Amino acid sequence: MDFVDILQLNKNEIISVVGAGGKTSLINYIANRYRYNKKVLMTTTTKIYIPNKDLYDDMYMVGEKAGITISKRVGTTVVGKHIIEEKIIGVNFEDLKKLIPNFDLILIESDGSRRKKLKGWNNKEPVVYYNSTKTIGVLDITSYGISINNNNIHRLEELKKITDIDNIKININNLVDVVLNKNGLFKNSYGEKILFINKVENKENEEAAKILIQKINEHKHKLSIVYGSIKDDCFKIIKKNGR
Repeated sequence: MDFVDILQLNKNEIISVVGAGGKTSLINYIANRYRYNKKVLMTTTTKIYIPNKDLYDDMYMVGEKAGITISKRVGTTVVGKHIIEEKIIGVNFEDLKKLIPNFDLILIESDGSRRKKLKGWNNKEPVVYYNSTKTIGVLDITSYGISINNNNIHRLEELKKITDIDNIKININNLVDVVLNKNGLFKNSYGEKILFINKVENKENEEAAKILIQKINEHKHKLSIVYGSIKDDCFKIIKKNGR
């Protein structure tokens, strides 16, 4: 299935994406599906690297302006506060309020992971806009089995607060805690909650994803669960809106 079909987007959706291991790629994927017939806003409440020029049609840095005037033509528009060292510094919630009426679809990268496979969350993370209609939590299945160290995990000490790490490698139970702990992946989330297990690109990873989903479903939750690969453009929905 196409991920966009799975999302079943309505008009004026505000989608916040959190987690690690594919947030930016997922936002680019969704934006590309709509950029030729909708006005798409691509932005962040944290920081993102400047996208490749072929991924957007317009870019605006609003700085500290009181008023925000944005082109209303169809396409993908990237908006940030300003650029520092090749990174776009994110907009605040007041900026978002002013921007949203100009667009048909809003895509917000609401978390940072420093390009690592897994992360913990400090008191200020993730920065999810309170009017989001969907929060997509991205989990990199290749984080299963990685060595537990600061090179692999962003904010390792914070991760240790939500899961018992008494081994040398990340196990399935650790990933279940990342998804379901109140201070984990969906902390501060709003709207429909969608778990996307990314980088399922071989039989071994698919088996790990299925075991993870089975373990998650042993608990009560209200998640929609999708697994697949942005790279391979292949997705499968397992559960819609929890149990």
